[in-house]
Amino acid sequence: MSAPLCNPMTSKGGTAPLCNPPLRVAVDARPLDIPYLRSQGIGRYAHGLLGPLAEVAAERGGQLVLLREPTSGPAAFAQPGGDPEPTSALPGAPTLRLRRPQLPPRLADWPEHLLLPIDLRRTRAQLLHALSIYRTAVRPGLPSVMTMHDVIPLMWPDEYMRTGLKYRVLYAAARRARLLLAVSEASRRDILDHLDVDPGRVLTVHEAADARFAPADPRGVRERLGLKGPYVLYVGGLSSPDPRKNAAGLIDAFERWRVAGGREETLVLAGELSGPGEELRASAQRAGARVLFAGFAPDEELPALYSGASCFVTASRYEGFGLPALEAISCATPVAAFDAGAVPEVAGPGALMAPPGDLASLMGAVGRICDEPELRRRLANQGREHARRFSWRRTAELTWAAYEQAARGGAKGDAAPL
Repeated sequence: MSAPLCNPMTSKGGTAPLCNPPLRVAVDARPLDIPYLRSQGIGRYAHGLLGPLAEVAAERGGQLVLLREPTSGPAAFAQPGGDPEPTSALPGAPTLRLRRPQLPPRLADWPEHLLLPIDLRRTRAQLLHALSIYRTAVRPGLPSVMTMHDVIPLMWPDEYMRTGLKYRVLYAAARRARLLLAVSEASRRDILDHLDVDPGRVLTVHEAADARFAPADPRGVRERLGLKGPYVLYVGGLSSPDPRKNAAGLIDAFERWRVAGGREETLVLAGELSGPGEELRASAQRAGARVLFAGFAPDEELPALYSGASCFVTASRYEGFGLPALEAISCATPVAAFDAGAVPEVAGPGALMAPPGDLASLMGAVGRICDEPELRRRLANQGREHARRFSWRRTAELTWAAYEQAARGGAKGDAAPL
């Protein structure tokens, strides 16, 4: 347990140090509320971190203040119509509801430069933690810690930065943060390569998978989805046209592999299907691909869906962390992926890697996992052991240690993992 923050002064009557007031941190938890963030990786990060973080804060004599939207919807990863978001009220962590003008998403970050500093004064916090680069202010009025999940817009500006102005401002706020938390070593390297910040200000604090992700009986989910034979699984957002994920390329490569080898596997894609996802499904149906679009899979069902799969496969060219890969190996399901980004780091010995962009080799890895029982058993066992290195409790402890470091002034040498 960390020691409280203390001044080097002594009291008038003795030698006991005078301690600063307990550390009070404002955490911008609005990724739980913002529609385009709450059901994606950033929302899942907030969902997993905040409960353990509030517990660690209380144990260390500190306090969180959560910044939220005016209303909280149902939990983003639960059954539709289910319970409210569990982090909407955390013991010992008061919530401040922020009111903002109704603006389209492309403009929604701009009012923060004026309004967020005003709101932060109301929290009486000594430090701000932004859980992503979004909804931040260049000058928030407090020292800040910012979690950076990736720098994808800087890595592929032609695909992700139509004007560049929005991201120039967002990354200016990141450069002014006292500390940046990278969610993987791969992400940290890319932040240092593209953001031009002192390495001592960038710490690696990994994400984690929820404890519910463990081997589970898949019979119920198989019956609901009508799955009779073996299947390989992809889990991820399908509702946004993200070229990095390459779901269309995965479908095409799977179908070529299936037809060429007379395979009996089905490709199951689990993820919200609105907009581009529906177009993807229609295209797959026209091509006669053996693909099942399972739609949104709630957390109550996901462990069984992973557990029943022969393997988890992704054709993503880059992930800042790659949480579905960690969820898969936690359920003893091997991973097939490209040797790029953070997935090799996150999935470790639970994965077979293919050269980046080589879809035929990727499907070759899938085939080996499906056809070689001893290989699959080894990947499953070693993957589960590797997954035990990650926990939200550990993430919360390292995050609080980063707060204490930031409160003391920030960078310490060449800071990699805490």
